Amino acid sequence: MEAVSSSLSAFQPLPQRLMNFFARYPPKLYSAKLTGAFIPLTRPPRRSSQQTLKARSLISTTSTTFNTSCSGPSATMIESTSTPPRETPSSPNASTEELPPNPFLPWRNPKTNRWRPPQYSLRRQADLVKLAQKYGVEPLLPPSRKSSAFKEARILEKGLRVRGTGEGQKVKGHKWERTMPAKLEARRKAMEGMPELIRLWKQMGHGKGWKKYPR
Repeated sequence: MEAVSSSLSAFQPLPQRLMNFFARYPPKLYSAKLTGAFIPLTRPPRRSSQQTLKARSLISTTSTTFNTSCSGPSATMIESTSTPPRETPSSPNASTEELPPNPFLPWRNPKTNRWRPPQYSLRRQADLVKLAQKYGVEPLLPPSRKSSAFKEARILEKGLRVRGTGEGQKVKGHKWERTMPAKLEARRKAMEGMPELIRLWKQMGHGKGWKKYPR
């Protein structure tokens, strides 16, 4: 707690909720600004079961044909040349430490292959992001789908995701909104031709034999 308070001394006093979060998840290990972690905007397409079955069947057929075609001394040569070299264990200094799991995202345990849900729900993430924005420490939070950086990047890539708001598009609207420009134009032309219409009305005896009534 003391380390977090000293690192955030340059900022204005933070509420206890943010201080507790930074004490539990230090910005040095979890923040998007210091670690460079980010959330991809699009998820990779999942492979269907039919594709995996086709791939497995293709691999099995190729391996069987290869084994049947290769026999004798040539097969032993191919086997000796195809065996990969043994990997030498890397030094401990070369291995890079992996970042701890993001508390805002689900995490898959590599040992059990089980998923752990996020430690904070989307509602609590939004509350933390709003609170951090108020005090100017949002970059110190872990990357989240509720962060302003993620939302801005998603809008730049995918737009507002509202039909009709894209470039060269227009909103459908109500029928009276779509027909209003044509009605206003017809009304304008009728008003411009009104003096001539009145003159013809009087010339023909104030409507005697008049068949050209305006609509």
